[in-house]
Amino acid sequence: MRVTAGAILAALLLVAGQAQAQPADPQVSAFSPQGTVKSVRQATATFSAPMVPLGDPRLADPFDLSCPEGGTGRWVDTRIWAYDFARDLPAGIRCAFRLRAGLKSLDGKVLAGPREFVFSTGGPAIKSSTPREGNTDIAEDQAFVLQLDAQATTASV
Repeated sequence: MRVTAGAILAALLLVAGQAQAQPADPQVSAFSPQGTVKSVRQATATFSAPMVPLGDPRLADPFDLSCPEGGTGRWVDTRIWAYDFARDLPAGIRCAFRLRAGLKSLDGKVLAGPREFVFSTGGPAIKSSTPREGNTDIAEDQAFVLQLDAQATTASV
């Protein structure tokens, strides 16, 4: 009985190991930032499989970028790509990163999964106000001065 149970357990472990050894289609396993984020200076993509040979300085960027702010992309290692913006992004910026057509992993497999990653820095936010928050000496007809992190428009107010 013990021999049979041991054989069944060994067979199950072997099948489980083979299932893990068969790699899934390569894809972007992580992208940051996404959604609405303030103070962005860098975007990074992590791939589930090696994309480039390590140490080759002539490697092309894996994304087409649609963003009003410039910067430069670089491979950190075989799986991680980073895009450094020239400055911290102000409010009101929307950036989209789209995987380039025909992009393949280092072993020649076409990438699966999501192909576009988008973030925005949101609308203007209040950095400070006069009078300050919590002030109890505010008159009924009080005027307020607000310092914002971006130019306010009618739509953003």
